[in-house]
Amino acid sequence: MKITGSSVLALLGLGMLLQNCYGPASRSSESSDKPKKATSQAVASTPTYQLGTVSRQRVNESVQLPGEFRAYQEVSIYPRANGFVERVLVDRGTAVRRGQVLMILDAPETEERLVAARSNTLKAEAMLTASRDHYRRLRASNKIPGSVSALDLETAQARLRSDSASVLGEQANYRALTKLRDYLTVRAPFDGVITERNVHPGALVGSGAKQEGPMLVLQQQNRLRLVADVPETYSVGLREGSAVRFTVNAMPSRTFTGKISRRSGSMNQQFRSETVEIDVPNPDRTLRPGMFAEIIMPTTGTPGALAVPTTAVVTSTEQQYVIRVANGRAQYVPVRKGQKAGSMTEVFGDLRPDDQIVVNARDDIKEGIALR
Repeated sequence: MKITGSSVLALLGLGMLLQNCYGPASRSSESSDKPKKATSQAVASTPTYQLGTVSRQRVNESVQLPGEFRAYQEVSIYPRANGFVERVLVDRGTAVRRGQVLMILDAPETEERLVAARSNTLKAEAMLTASRDHYRRLRASNKIPGSVSALDLETAQARLRSDSASVLGEQANYRALTKLRDYLTVRAPFDGVITERNVHPGALVGSGAKQEGPMLVLQQQNRLRLVADVPETYSVGLREGSAVRFTVNAMPSRTFTGKISRRSGSMNQQFRSETVEIDVPNPDRTLRPGMFAEIIMPTTGTPGALAVPTTAVVTSTEQQYVIRVANGRAQYVPVRKGQKAGSMTEVFGDLRPDDQIVVNARDDIKEGIALR
């Protein structure tokens, strides 16, 4: 097929005609789309602020704290008299009752001193009886003028007083030795369980003997103390008698309950916390002193505190603040956080109820910018 010069010219003319027809329309369409895209991007980049208000309310929070069980009563039993261990009637794990004999000590010299003290007491009482009778006779004879000299009467009276004082001294010495003999029989001061035994028959015990520890340790385990340290932030809202729940690490499937029985009333200077105790009945001795527990403790919030949504508090490297709306512009207000429950947090700062704040606050919101 031959292409002539006239054919080429015809084809070029047709192409120019097509370009003139469709080229401007397509360019105008593209140019009209550009403003729409710019407008949509500007709308998407404009930040939106969610505003809310400051409210006066108590934020009731349940705080979880570690605790430790301790015996309700615990005593380390040391000897109060020198002697040898004659018999030990209990051992580790023995349940005892108040007044039950735990141990008997042997001290023969104590018995001998007690006998001597009893003899001296009887002797002094006999001398007091003689002195009293002699003084009474002299007083009776003194009714006859000149029969008894004044010196004899005074001497008899002084002897009576001396013998009376001797009797009191000997009686006191006898009572002291009697108590010392009673100390040789060791008794339980309360109901409990023996948790330690460190002596055996034949051992020398007493204040002069070298002892590394107590003879026995007795604990009351049918009732325990659950001790926990509550941080300063939460201690203000605690109330005695408040119910608490707790779990024990050794029995994770069970949940126990108790009440706050007592508070220390002062802050630990090292940990800035207050110690509280929860009395826990333990009749079957399921729980043991020394066990750890996780305590779920309710608090009543700080009286008079202001509350804001948690997302309204911004924490930066320099400060902690909320953004208040003042005359349509952002204003930083430094605050301190208190208790937190759910979506609300206590704050303390230069705020008033019904102040308008930014709920979805961020650290990129600069102070003084206009807020819409």
